Amino acid sequence: MEKQNCKKRQLRGSSSLCTSEKKKKAKRQNCPKSSTGQTNSQLPVTCGHKVGFLHLKKYNNKQECIFSEGQWFKPTEFERFGMMDRNKKWKTSILSNGIPLQKLIEDGFLTSKSFVKRKVQDAQKKKKPVGLEQQESDEKENQDEDDDEDDDDDDDDIDMSVFERPTLPVTSGSGSGILHKCRFATGRCGRCIRTENSWLSPGDFIRLNKPDGTWRKDIVAHGMPLGKLITKRVLEPHTVNCDQEDLNDDVCFVCDSEGDLVCCDKCPRAFHSHCHLPAVDEDSPGQWSCTFCVIKNMEDSSRKTQQDVLSSPVSQYTLHCQCLLLHLLHERMTDPCTNVPRYSENICGPMMLGRVKLNLENNDYQTVQKFVSDIEYVFHQWTSNRDNDFSRMTYRLKELFETIFRLL
Repeated sequence: MEKQNCKKRQLRGSSSLCTSEKKKKAKRQNCPKSSTGQTNSQLPVTCGHKVGFLHLKKYNNKQECIFSEGQWFKPTEFERFGMMDRNKKWKTSILSNGIPLQKLIEDGFLTSKSFVKRKVQDAQKKKKPVGLEQQESDEKENQDEDDDEDDDDDDDDIDMSVFERPTLPVTSGSGSGILHKCRFATGRCGRCIRTENSWLSPGDFIRLNKPDGTWRKDIVAHGMPLGKLITKRVLEPHTVNCDQEDLNDDVCFVCDSEGDLVCCDKCPRAFHSHCHLPAVDEDSPGQWSCTFCVIKNMEDSSRKTQQDVLSSPVSQYTLHCQCLLLHLLHERMTDPCTNVPRYSENICGPMMLGRVKLNLENNDYQTVQKFVSDIEYVFHQWTSNRDNDFSRMTYRLKELFETIFRLL
């Protein structure tokens, strides 16, 4: 199945209902990537009055990479061919769709390259004139970005298979998040990093966590900077002016699957209308907040003991019970053991969490104690399975349950 993304739909104002896969796909196709002449392997370029195509593979290999009027040029040669060599800065002289290559490099769409001819032998480099040093320095502006390629030998010990998953854990400074590769565009656009509270572009993420850093070098996944992941084709910048500004998740927070999703206007979460508690009326106009955000914004007006809460009618704590159960349903689906054999048959007994959800929706619980007892019974059933994976998941969910219950 192709990836489904969310997009807010206008429905008599601001609504939280997300569009279907086809509508989202059309949005991505409107990006400049699909403009005439531009593909994954080449870019249309101009310099002065000359027009050509920059072939990315040849560019990355530092070869003659620009084809114009039946000839191949290096960027420095194409700059002279376009009679713009007086600038001596091909990265600003050569444009793609009106955008200087320097800007594409800064945004991560291209890696910085040096096409200076180095004819001086290593033994002679120590004696080269000062003027030559200055000339090479000018030609190698932004040379720090070339380190993404020059240090490849340092990565021999890294297992590249860890980068095959569609998401990557990333860190920068004290901040952390999950990078979704399918959302990655460039550094300044494409909200591809999911933090606890929002979706951020790499540029936004680095400004938030390390303002003096650069996203290419200082955002790291499994010990490797994003700039190097672009060089190794783990990440594929897909456009220059992408308008990908999705603020909500692409899959349901509860069941982790795609479809028509209802998007919260206060947080990044999205839900199938029937997965959320309470179920959502898809045609409801106006702003919509999920149960998590409603609970978060509620004033704590009571200071009851835990025993008082357990003996209270569920009607007094309906939102709290719904919030707690949504947490458990989410954690159950994101646990790694959901991929192990016989997972579904072991959790789908008569008192699975889904049954608890149904009982809660049908107002079958008279007291909070009864609701809690049914959840504890589910934990007991899982633990009696005597499977290490299920026992580990159960203990983790029990700990989460107790923590959230205390907070609520």
